[in-house]
Amino acid sequence: MPFPKSIVRCDNGIYKSCVLGTRAVMETGFYGGISSAQIVVPKAEALELAHKNYFEMAIAGRAIDERRRVFFSIGKNLCRVQGADAIVLGGTDLFRAFEGQDCDFPVIDCAAVHVDAIYQMSVRES
Repeated sequence: MPFPKSIVRCDNGIYKSCVLGTRAVMETGFYGGISSAQIVVPKAEALELAHKNYFEMAIAGRAIDERRRVFFSIGKNLCRVQGADAIVLGGTDLFRAFEGQDCDFPVIDCAAVHVDAIYQMSVRES
């Protein structure tokens, strides 16, 4: 299933976004799947830190406060310093770190977007 292009678009006020996830996802802007907004890539140290913490969280199957602080710090920097309008959670399990939390910047959960797109497709086809 292709990446839903509507996840990041100018008509909802998002002109620049950053994808948090693995190194490959961040460096490629979700494997080139987001073409409707400018992609902001974390600086080298932040990119490696996000990748490492995401990978460790995925392996553990849970988010601990230390990792949450790393993701929130990187997200705040991307929005406040690098000008991102929103942070796209580019991994299906990143919700673990963000769910129910006030991270002080806009977040788009790619897993929720994919679930909604699948649902919308199933409704149209039935």
